Amino acid sequence: MRELDDQVFSDVVLREVHRRSAFGRVAGQIDRAVKTVRAPDGDLLRGPAAPRAGGGATAARRARAVAVSVSRGATLQVPVMCSVEAAEALARRGVLSESTAADALRTFARDGRLIALRGDRRWVYPRFQLDYFDPRDPNNIICAINRVLDAGRYPEAATSWWTLPSVALPGMRPPVNLLGGDHDALRQLASEYASGADR
Repeated sequence: MRELDDQVFSDVVLREVHRRSAFGRVAGQIDRAVKTVRAPDGDLLRGPAAPRAGGGATAARRARAVAVSVSRGATLQVPVMCSVEAAEALARRGVLSESTAADALRTFARDGRLIALRGDRRWVYPRFQLDYFDPRDPNNIICAINRVLDAGRYPEAATSWWTLPSVALPGMRPPVNLLGGDHDALRQLASEYASGADR
């Protein structure tokens, strides 16, 4: 279990376990075991966790796991914005009012509509999604795909899906390259991924 404090790796493993029907009976048990190892005591996006026995050593291990997550996420080489920058960008586009933008970002991340990654003592948002995000549109492509990918629970796995080359696309392009273009292909690709179709 010690290796599972690498959050990117464990998110990818959990995503695969949940999407493959062969693991259906044990998926919940694996999910709980991994989250017990790496869950932070107070997650700013998902709220405070219930107090656990085990004291300082367990809390310190969980805190290290959270702190490590961005350095692991940074290996994805995805440009990000902090919550203040993301809120300002969305307010400039008129998508959110300036007075509620930061609170709205946290809500959208909790709901799985936006990907939020744990940064160095703060939450950061992959930049690619902010140009196309509009919560006023019920069919918004970013909201729809992030929910299919369960970005609220597995933000690193969702970021990987968006940004890594896909064998299902011509030229092994990453799905993010379809933003602003073929949104139907994006929806189909995400649905196939979430349903466990091997590609």
